[in-house]
Amino acid sequence: MRGKRTTAPPVFIVSTGRCGSTMLSDMVNLHPRMLSVSEFLSCLADRALVGGSLDGEVMLRRLGTLAPVGKALLRNGLIVSEYLYRFGPGSRFGPDDVPPIMGVTLPHLSADPEALWDELVPAIRSRGRDTLAGHYRHFFEWLARRFERDIWVERSGASLFYVPKLARLFPDARFVHVYRDGRDTAMSMQRHYIFRMYAQVSSMLKNAGLDPFKPANWPGTSPWMPWFTPLRFRFFSAKRFQERKMDLPLFGWLWSNMIERGTGHLAELPPNRVLSMRFESVIESPREEMSRFIDFVGPEFRDAEWLDRVSGLPRRKPPSHLRLAPEEHDRLAAACAPGQRILGYEGTTP
Repeated sequence: MRGKRTTAPPVFIVSTGRCGSTMLSDMVNLHPRMLSVSEFLSCLADRALVGGSLDGEVMLRRLGTLAPVGKALLRNGLIVSEYLYRFGPGSRFGPDDVPPIMGVTLPHLSADPEALWDELVPAIRSRGRDTLAGHYRHFFEWLARRFERDIWVERSGASLFYVPKLARLFPDARFVHVYRDGRDTAMSMQRHYIFRMYAQVSSMLKNAGLDPFKPANWPGTSPWMPWFTPLRFRFFSAKRFQERKMDLPLFGWLWSNMIERGTGHLAELPPNRVLSMRFESVIESPREEMSRFIDFVGPEFRDAEWLDRVSGLPRRKPPSHLRLAPEEHDRLAAACAPGQRILGYEGTTP
């Protein structure tokens, strides 16, 4: 490999999703010494943090085989804006056989993600039996050395419920929690295919008398979800999925519960392992907020040129919830209220 082995503790950027973590990941990607691993855990869907000891061949199948939800969406052209791999003439993979990490993780790092995948395959396949944490750490560090970076930073949307498992798998890891006004976050969730899936599954579990916000029942950490999803998506109807009416308060409920449980998980960690970043503050004061980020990651990563560059990236725009009719806004605000109080948004503009 080109670079030396990384020694800095890893960093996970966690969030409910739809709250600005992609912007932060893009900023990290511009740093000359930090590796931005974007949506790695999200790409693996319900298998992200499930499993114990496995060998290199099994690990390669995990990174190279789409989960049922991914196949269902891609086969029907339901592709989210974050998805970077382009299907069509000249592309090696199609919606049925594209490796999940080809969707975002590898294109985020390389203009030729297929060649990068070809480099990765023997490095993964040749490994012997190891823990899930061992394989993942090898994957992240392999990429860091490949791109000659000194630290890796993984960022996945809807990853707040991963915190307890990640803290056990990576006891040296630190966590950056990115959050945003719940009303704007819920509005963004309503337009996003993946979060419409989350809302449907959460509602179904709630109606069945189960707690959808326990890690044991959340996709990615649930031990039973990988057995359930193939059945759920066997007869997936894109038409019914798109036509199903899902009101904004449902997404406010989803967001608020994610914040309540997720911040509880973060509170169980030592304070020096957690940094909270408010999206609106990053937009208003990018230099100060990104300086805080670097101080948390490690003062040895301070880079004035990088800070100048990323400080000019955020763009201000009016909050989305201000466009809502008063009655609709009030219903959304009521659904978001518990999470808003936890994050200190009580005094925001109604």
